[in-house]
Amino acid sequence: MVPFLGNFFLWLSLFFVIFQFFISRKNNKLKFITIAVNGLLISSFVSFFLLMYVHIVSDFSVLNVFQNSHTTKPLLYKISGVWGNHEGSMLLWILVLTIFNYFIFKLYNKKNSTFVSKALETQAFVTTGFILFTILTSNPFERIIPTPENGLGFNPILQDPALVIHPPLLYIGYVGFSAAFSISIATLSLENGEKIPWHIYMKPFVLVAWTFLSIGIALGAVWAYYELGWGGWWFWDPVENASFMPWLLGTALLHSLIIVEKRKSLQAWVLLLSILAFLLSVVGTFLVRSGILTSVHTFALDPSRGIYILAFTALLGGYSLILFGTKSKKYFDNNYFTFFSKEGSILINNILMVVVCSTVFLGTIYPLLVEAFTNNKISVGEPYYNSTVIPIIIPAILVMGIGPILSWGKEDKSKTFKKIFPSILLTSIMTLFIFLIYQSYSAVGIAGVILSFWIISNNLVILFKKNTNLSSGMIVAHLGIGLLILGITGSSIWQEEKIIRMKIDSEIKIKKNNIIFKKIDEIVGPNYVALQGNFWVYDKKKNIITKLKPENRFYPITNNFTTEASIHTNLFRDLYIVLGEGNLNDGWVVRIYYNPLVIWIWIGALVIFLGGIISITSNLKKLKSLA
Repeated sequence: MVPFLGNFFLWLSLFFVIFQFFISRKNNKLKFITIAVNGLLISSFVSFFLLMYVHIVSDFSVLNVFQNSHTTKPLLYKISGVWGNHEGSMLLWILVLTIFNYFIFKLYNKKNSTFVSKALETQAFVTTGFILFTILTSNPFERIIPTPENGLGFNPILQDPALVIHPPLLYIGYVGFSAAFSISIATLSLENGEKIPWHIYMKPFVLVAWTFLSIGIALGAVWAYYELGWGGWWFWDPVENASFMPWLLGTALLHSLIIVEKRKSLQAWVLLLSILAFLLSVVGTFLVRSGILTSVHTFALDPSRGIYILAFTALLGGYSLILFGTKSKKYFDNNYFTFFSKEGSILINNILMVVVCSTVFLGTIYPLLVEAFTNNKISVGEPYYNSTVIPIIIPAILVMGIGPILSWGKEDKSKTFKKIFPSILLTSIMTLFIFLIYQSYSAVGIAGVILSFWIISNNLVILFKKNTNLSSGMIVAHLGIGLLILGITGSSIWQEEKIIRMKIDSEIKIKKNNIIFKKIDEIVGPNYVALQGNFWVYDKKKNIITKLKPENRFYPITNNFTTEASIHTNLFRDLYIVLGEGNLNDGWVVRIYYNPLVIWIWIGALVIFLGGIISITSNLKKLKSLA
């Protein structure tokens, strides 16, 4: 009965979204739009939570539950298993789409009824496409007869707390750009005489999308860091790139909106960026769902799904870009910016962000095109991205550091230097201090440390001067970027790795730490068995610092082995141990990493998220003033 109801409410969602499309298109009475929007939200909400219910109670008559669950799976992972597979994740995508649809509707008033109706029409079209995709190719309520006694289990690598919240946060980011896309289409459709503060309506949605995409990407990096067991947190996987590309354009879009707000310039550019950011989000969905990528994230199954999304993306892209080409002329302006101005620095950073995005897009798509046309596989990995992205990112960071200090309009260069002199002094002192601690030098390391402290010191100076002309959320987010760059630099250039075979009671030294392999234990988890190593870590004075317990797990249901790293963290470094294969006679393969400053990546990401939340709050107040 419950699966039937879940499927019924999914179809009901389709009815309400089509109803919304036609009612919004005719700009009909408010009560009909209200029925459509609320009906869509409620039906998609009920459908999603009915799927969650059948996962929780292990209803194996549902194919989705059978393929992705088991009675021994912990409750937390039964819940996260709902969106840990293709069909369930698409239902979550639809739910998030309808939530943003509801908040677009909340903008509705007598002054903007035509504008908001057009945005709701566009949002309904987008949502219809994804609901049809789910019903036709990916129905999560498909039944299996006869009902199996138990399920096939769930990928053990995905059974992790970070993966419980990572996809929902990422989807808020992806789908949030759909609202900006719909508002952009509505703006381009405005008649010449209509004066709508569209940028004020758009900005909170862009902020929400960018903020949650930022923290979603960060949580994915955290998961990769401690779950995959290779000591790193980012490896330019095409699926990682799929979320990074809209984040780059979202960053450019967010900063461009500031210029629209302050100077009424770059309006056409903002409208184009809002279209491209969402199209890249859908392209990311195509990469993940099409089956053309091999990754733990991708759920690669039926290529017909990829063809559907590719066609849908082409339809959205073709319509929106043609509309932009024909209607955007009225939003162009002839304002010129000087380099030494706030708007000049934002424009330069915009260009650099778009170039970085294009570079990542090329590195992600090119191998797929080569394989499609020549049947030859090529690999584009870290060397390509490091040699192309880093040289572009460095000047972007330099400009980002100085931008908040500059004034709107033309400014005297000597005044600019006086403003940044305290930051130059502070950057020099902090850079000297960090290199005295680590006593290791390289061109990349020096550049990274200087750039991180450049951003941090500039924003600290702004905070000290209490400059009320700047958004506090922006300052906090920029501080987070500085901390993030510091962590990335330290963990990249000063990492030390040792891979050895260790027997019980053997000892190894890494940096100033002595590590002794004390014993091995057999442990039993809720749905796995494991060998757990016990490693005691001492400092140079032979005082014990910590006891690390990495595990080598076996999941009998899915017949999978995984490693669980054990990590000791402080503000200066991580000690990271992974237990590999072995036995009592020959010892075990042990990988040990000394990763400096990694924690500042996670602190920086949290500070960025906090900055985003502060900005969202302040922009919602502006939005309320328009009601």
